[in-house]
Amino acid sequence: MAVLILAMMAATVIEKVAGTPEAFSLVYHNPLFFILWGVAAVSGIVLLLRSGAGKKVAVMGIHLSFVLILSGALVTFLTGEKGTVRLEKGVETSRYQRQDGTSVPLGFSLTMTDFSIPLYAGSAAASDYVTQIGWKDGPEGGKAEISMNHIFRYNGYRFYQAGYEQDGNTSILSVNHDPWGIGLTYAGYLCLLLSMIGFLFRKDSRFRLVLKRVTSVSAVLFLFLLPQPSSARESDVPPVVPEDVAEAFGQLYVYYNDRVAPMETMTRDYCMKAYGKPSWKSYSAEQVVTGWLFYYDWWNVIPFKLKAKDRGTVKEAEKERIRMDVATGKAFKIFPVALPDSLVTRNPGLQKIVWFSCDDPLPEGMDYNQWVFIRKSLDLVHDEIQGENWDEVIRILGQIRKYQEKTASEVLPPARKVRAERLYNRIFRPRIPFMATITLGLILFVLFGISFGKGRPVRKGLQHSVAVLAALLWLYLTAVLVLRWYVSGHAPLSGSYSVMMLMAWLSTLSILLLYRKFPMIEPLGLLVAGFTMLVASMAGANPQITHLMPVLQSPLLSIHVLSMMISYTLFALVAMNGIMGLALPGKEASQRLMDISLVVLYPAVFLLTAGTFLGAVWANVSWGSYWAWDPKETWALVTMLIYAAALHGGSLKAFRRPRFFHTFCILAFLAVLVTYFGVNLFLGGMHSYA
Repeated sequence: MAVLILAMMAATVIEKVAGTPEAFSLVYHNPLFFILWGVAAVSGIVLLLRSGAGKKVAVMGIHLSFVLILSGALVTFLTGEKGTVRLEKGVETSRYQRQDGTSVPLGFSLTMTDFSIPLYAGSAAASDYVTQIGWKDGPEGGKAEISMNHIFRYNGYRFYQAGYEQDGNTSILSVNHDPWGIGLTYAGYLCLLLSMIGFLFRKDSRFRLVLKRVTSVSAVLFLFLLPQPSSARESDVPPVVPEDVAEAFGQLYVYYNDRVAPMETMTRDYCMKAYGKPSWKSYSAEQVVTGWLFYYDWWNVIPFKLKAKDRGTVKEAEKERIRMDVATGKAFKIFPVALPDSLVTRNPGLQKIVWFSCDDPLPEGMDYNQWVFIRKSLDLVHDEIQGENWDEVIRILGQIRKYQEKTASEVLPPARKVRAERLYNRIFRPRIPFMATITLGLILFVLFGISFGKGRPVRKGLQHSVAVLAALLWLYLTAVLVLRWYVSGHAPLSGSYSVMMLMAWLSTLSILLLYRKFPMIEPLGLLVAGFTMLVASMAGANPQITHLMPVLQSPLLSIHVLSMMISYTLFALVAMNGIMGLALPGKEASQRLMDISLVVLYPAVFLLTAGTFLGAVWANVSWGSYWAWDPKETWALVTMLIYAAALHGGSLKAFRRPRFFHTFCILAFLAVLVTYFGVNLFLGGMHSYA
């Protein structure tokens, strides 16, 4: 297994350096790689039978399920076929093209009757890609619909929406013919899931035995330090519009990031991109962005937030482009226009309401008064601002808002959703909460260690006080995630910012659920929550709300991501606990901390395993391949196998020694970091967006 793990690690590096074909040739499709998997599977079963553990149904089921999964993978490799079929509207097709270019008969025919791209309401972003087909097999026939996450199955073949031609008259489908391999693999997944559940509820399992020992452990101390934010205002600053004018500007709608959003959202994003914060000194984002628009000469000399190495590079040019787009009015797509029905009918991909800036080319035949209003409104606002006629500025902005509501009422977000988004804009930055959480977690981590090592009892009141603070943090994180979910229309399970905040939420929830029985969860949970919020604040410095890509609209994906994030959170807790185990003197304390880690590690490994294979099922439903040796998939498997070793203390005696166990768990967490961050930043692949 160690050789297999090293081989898979090497394969991901080879793929990055030399390309995917080389990685498959040298590792994944190498006969020696297949032999190693076979030897590992057989050796595991033999060892299980010799040790007597094979008599335990759940334990035997877990190991046999991997044999089934490997068998299914081998059958897929040997007998499965993949390819594509191009369907032209009204043209009957009875063949598909394999990956090697060979044309193969299907044994039945397909005809595309229609292809459409549904859009999100009020947006040009696709919500799905839908192909309507008719099929015929001798005297039999029928109709079917193929879209993202909705496949068509017939006679052992599976068809997936893969692409289309821009004219809308040609749809490209992926074809998969693997009736036996998928069945075997899915049987292995089901057997694995049931066996893992059975193991956790078995009274004589190692998990339950360790759990009994741990429930008697109790120790907690409390101290809290909340850093106070400081603010300062310099007198030498460029001019801005008054706060009430900026507020009126922020209440306008704008077509931004492929959706209709309050102007406040765009201004905060732009301010973040330019200065690293949703404000500049004491000025709001709306004041900053309107300053770029109406006082450009003054704001042009304000430097962007840049590292020295980024000056004169593409990063600085990107920030300057944003400011220039604002200064010219190009960024402000605030004027909706209802297109004629005849034009929309002739162009199926065109939306009924299109948003323009004052500088965009406008549709021909537009009413003259409407044309003047779009072209001259911001110029008029500019003139009144120069004269400091603030009441008139607010009146004109109100007229623009009324025009938006009258022209685009059918696509504007509901008022309650706008209020929710504006509230989200004000609370989503976790900078102060993460500073306070890390500070508290570090202090408690040291004090808990001292107390735990000496076995010193503490007052329950202090333990409950920490839990109250954790509850407040949990409520804050819940508000952020719920508001983001409501505003975006999809669960916050994609993108670095959302998943990091989800991990922080899970960490604080674990404190509330477990602190009575496992007091050590308080400092460990706070540290994990603090550091994940720190990562969210860094990686998600500008976490824009966007529509979800069609392929990601699957409940399987949501369960997959949730399982993976919970497991990563638990692994982080185990790593923190390992540091504590190495820092404390004495074997007794180290052994007790090892027991705590084992209690957390069993569900963590099981959730990672279940999440990985749920992801495989989702991938199979979405694009016809349950395993593609993508770097993210490979490293998830590597992580699972590494941590699984720590659960085999019966056969791997080194894991019975607490200090070795803690050291291993700390180093093993590096695999989690590579899986989530390393793949995204360095190795790439299909999952590099996640």
